[in-house]
Amino acid sequence: MTDTAEGAVRLYLMYLDDPTKLVDQTAVKKAEAAVGAAKDPLDRLQALATLERARQADGDLLRKDFVAHARTYAEDQDIPASAFREMGVPADTLAEAGFDMGTSRRRRRSAPTTAGRSRAPRVPLDEIKSAVGSLSKRFTLSDLADAAGGGSPATLRKAVDELIADKRVTKIGPKEDHHGRGRAPTVYELS
Repeated sequence: MTDTAEGAVRLYLMYLDDPTKLVDQTAVKKAEAAVGAAKDPLDRLQALATLERARQADGDLLRKDFVAHARTYAEDQDIPASAFREMGVPADTLAEAGFDMGTSRRRRRSAPTTAGRSRAPRVPLDEIKSAVGSLSKRFTLSDLADAAGGGSPATLRKAVDELIADKRVTKIGPKEDHHGRGRAPTVYELS
């Protein structure tokens, strides 16, 4: 561990906690004096720009130093990435610093899962509408999804709404003999 690594980590964590802690008050006072003393408009403009920079800590530079030194510091001090996350360090900053942040979000989203619900297969609206003909006179959206081979609930509802508008289907209401959990499914009837 070097003092440089410790300093880079400390300053970045301080910046994340409260950026104003790292503002050099001496530099701010000096810049304010320069603004007050400037007579020429361009000199005043430059002095105001200097004052604005002095009032803000350079977060990009602090982040860059952190990225360069954090991994070494963490290994020397046996500090896990989760501790940095707890302190407010963004995951992308830790990943850039060389910490193993696990699977990326993109891969995690597309990876097959064994737990939870899987997504319904995509089925075009026209296929859903044509699948209505293969159903019994009365049906639910679930029956329609089975007949069409999938389809999202929103797409199924849209197809049925269009069929209702075309007077090919009528909405009957909630299923009367429903005894399961939740709200009873809506029953539709072929016209």
